Amino acid sequence: MQTLLAYTTAPDQRSGDFEQLLPIGLCSLHAVLRSQGYPVTLANLSGVSRSEIMQLLQNGRPDVIGLSQWTHNRHTTIALARLIKQQLPDCLVILGGGHATHQAELILQHHPEVDLVVTGEAEQTLPELLDALERKACITAVAGLVLRQGRNVHRTAARAPVQQLDKLPYPARYLDDMLYGNQQLQAEFITSSRGCPAACHFCASPAFWGRQVRFRSASSIVDEMRFLRDSFGLIYLSLRDDTFTADRQRTRALCRELLHHKVKLFWNCQSRVEAIDTETLHLMRQAGCECVQLGVESGSPRILQMLGKNSNPDQIIRAASLVRQAGLQLSIYLITGIPEEEEADRQLTRKLVQQIRPDDLQVAPLAYYPGTELFRQAVQEEKVRADLFETNLSQAVLAQQDGPRQVTRLLAQTSRLRYHVTPAALQRLIQQTGYSAVLAMLLGDALLHAGNPSAAAAAYQTIISHEPDHPWGWYLRGELHEQQGALKGAIDCFKKVLTLVPRHLPSREALLRLQGT
Repeated sequence: MQTLLAYTTAPDQRSGDFEQLLPIGLCSLHAVLRSQGYPVTLANLSGVSRSEIMQLLQNGRPDVIGLSQWTHNRHTTIALARLIKQQLPDCLVILGGGHATHQAELILQHHPEVDLVVTGEAEQTLPELLDALERKACITAVAGLVLRQGRNVHRTAARAPVQQLDKLPYPARYLDDMLYGNQQLQAEFITSSRGCPAACHFCASPAFWGRQVRFRSASSIVDEMRFLRDSFGLIYLSLRDDTFTADRQRTRALCRELLHHKVKLFWNCQSRVEAIDTETLHLMRQAGCECVQLGVESGSPRILQMLGKNSNPDQIIRAASLVRQAGLQLSIYLITGIPEEEEADRQLTRKLVQQIRPDDLQVAPLAYYPGTELFRQAVQEEKVRADLFETNLSQAVLAQQDGPRQVTRLLAQTSRLRYHVTPAALQRLIQQTGYSAVLAMLLGDALLHAGNPSAAAAAYQTIISHEPDHPWGWYLRGELHEQQGALKGAIDCFKKVLTLVPRHLPSREALLRLQGT
């Protein structure tokens, strides 16, 4: 029984991560099936023409197709399901993912092209379903499904979340058969836990993953990071846990493992303002973390409470200060376009940004998502209909129609408030805390920005002097050599990177570029 797992996006989403990246959960599901010997193919069909999709279906003729549906791609996914049924009427079309999980009954009521929905985490559900289909057994015994029975929609028994995350195979281990996707980019994004201890009203994570956070062990994460370095040549990774530091003891254990095994990588992570401390942040920096992303959302206590944030501006200011004192870059997320938000609230947000001065910020308009407390309350108060996501054709269903305008306005008002670290500040921090590759890299970058390339070269050189087996020191020196026209020095540096990380693609491309001139 041949299975195809696929993802697609709308044409106007095809300019960024929505197009290039598959959901990590879909890659995990693919890895589970591959590791257990199921015939399965993974495909990113974003940007793939209708004729190419039709050819793929006719050539492969899969028996089962699982589509990853999220709110932003819900209509495009249904259109793909319709095309599949036109081409392969006997193919079983399954939806999974965040949107499908929380809208399963409505989807099955409105869309005959969808046969059933797998809810929540599917690593245990889908193999059981495929086995039952192969044996022609009754699939209602499989937990975690929503399906039709006659004219009614039926839920099977609830599926418990996966508890032993260490036993799941690394998603990137099985990316070799991915169609149309970017394997290199996909492998950069990993997770080390599932669940979030918070219950923000705008977020569906608690309803999908649960509020009890489940963690992978430090050794499992380090092994995956080493695998990604050795197999894909990656020396920068992004850990996309909802709250990476939810268990700070585990975070510190992971950092010590990275240092013990000399895994010379840089990485970033997401966390919450109440879940960080000085010791953990300093250890993270020593282990290669260069940026922490915090969900700030607003500078208004009233709005924070309304959004269900378990934080206040004082905690935000303290957390930002701790990140800055640790020498890490600070990135924040903000939300605007909130119906209850007044100009006084927006002024408090601007004031907060001015106080904490992040290196980077991302602003989003408040939107409804199924599975969120925000959406539940809006339906209960009859502000929106329960079938909102079926009747609204927009990708993002905004809580306030001028949300995009508010985003543009806030970005413009905060653009000059971002932080640009000075070489002097970094040099003082290095004197206080000692050498780290992250601080040396940031110092070199700051010196370059200040127009002092020779001092930047010296800063990058300290990485090589302290850690000659750290690829970042050689790579940064190579880039600077190339910028200055010192081609032999650049070639030597990029060659050195490849002795340390043989599959490092940017160094390979640089050598081809330089040796071809």
